[in-house]
Amino acid sequence: MTEETTKRNTKDSVFVDLFSDESYVFRLYKDLHPEDKDAKIEDIEIRTLESTFVNTLCNDLGFTVGNKLIMLVEAQSDWCENIPLRMFFYVSATCRRYIDDLGLDEHDSAALKLPPVECYVVYTGPKDVPKKLSLKEKCFGGLGSLDLEITVLDTIDGTIYGEYIGFCKVFNEQRIIYGRSVRCIQETIRICIEKGYLAEYFQKHKNEVITMVQRLFDEEVQRERYNKSVEKKSLAKGRLEEKKDVAKKLRLEGWAVERIAKFIEIPVVDVEIWLGEE
Repeated sequence: MTEETTKRNTKDSVFVDLFSDESYVFRLYKDLHPEDKDAKIEDIEIRTLESTFVNTLCNDLGFTVGNKLIMLVEAQSDWCENIPLRMFFYVSATCRRYIDDLGLDEHDSAALKLPPVECYVVYTGPKDVPKKLSLKEKCFGGLGSLDLEITVLDTIDGTIYGEYIGFCKVFNEQRIIYGRSVRCIQETIRICIEKGYLAEYFQKHKNEVITMVQRLFDEEVQRERYNKSVEKKSLAKGRLEEKKDVAKKLRLEGWAVERIAKFIEIPVVDVEIWLGEE
């Protein structure tokens, strides 16, 4: 478990919790489409792909409003060049789910009417990235007829996604200062409220967010300990195999078992077992 993964999990939890609330999803839509004066919160229908089993397909946020299907992925602070391909999979799976939910059949003779798709990526890292991504350019070298265009959102501003990016920047700074601690998230929330980054959300859910992050931190500590234990056992096993090879080579050179055992610092009985395996 790397520090970067720790940061991702923490910010993921806030992202998922934030946009599980339709009011914030509606605000996101209005930030993306301020020209749509007729849209109402009742028009929002969340269509995020949820993973039921480990490693199954899931994305960060998908929803329909009116005649639009909005797909949004958080790229986080480590830029992935395969985002267009991932988005293509998400869109395909979401359209499949949409067709099934409406009881439609793609084998009907009449053309199915699907909502027009809009794809966005929220990027919270420091790298300069393009404002537009193309599946055709990234994955097919600009050739062929298949394409998918994605808009990259990476600016701190008054939009809800801009405030989320601001939160991520603040969290990264506090993570450097306070490490994986309650103080880290407490200071992050305090600063974000002062700066107006998701202030309403943090004011309403401060205790829940602290508890949520504490749980994630605890899980990550346990996972790190487990990974270190596995690594230690693996290294120990590797050293044992090396000593076994040395013992066999020395035996071929005529060394006595007792001398070999003393040289490689292994009990005589174990060396005898190793040599008996030949």
